[in-house]
Amino acid sequence: MVFPSKKDRWITVLLWGIAIVGLLIPIRTGNLLSVLLILPLIGLLLWFWFRTDYRIIGEKLKIRYGPVRQTINIKEIQVIFKAKKNPLAAAPALSLDRIVLHCGKFNVTSISPQDKQQFLQALVAINPHIKMEKSLKQSLS
Repeated sequence: MVFPSKKDRWITVLLWGIAIVGLLIPIRTGNLLSVLLILPLIGLLLWFWFRTDYRIIGEKLKIRYGPVRQTINIKEIQVIFKAKKNPLAAAPALSLDRIVLHCGKFNVTSISPQDKQQFLQALVAINPHIKMEKSLKQSLS
């Protein structure tokens, strides 16, 4: 099952704004070398936009965040809770509406699946021992 990341409007404007302005400035100045140098950076930035998702394959959760990959064993997820809305916190997510997966003592990952309810149901179907914040548990009922 594939769960795309939820995308906040402000992150959309920020990513696409940087990409467009970053390309238009060297084009307007006529600097071809700058255009050639900036294109790979724009491609990398937009890679995050187009390739951020969460895949459940067997008992594994595979997180894709542009070129970054992470795999979590769903059986090792102990607790899930809502993340605080901190725009400065780095996470493989395109929204501040995040959930935090706590696996083991120090492994913590924040993600933002678009369909949070279906995503949580899929995780609980594989690992019914996951503890959840009360508001998240109620959304499953």
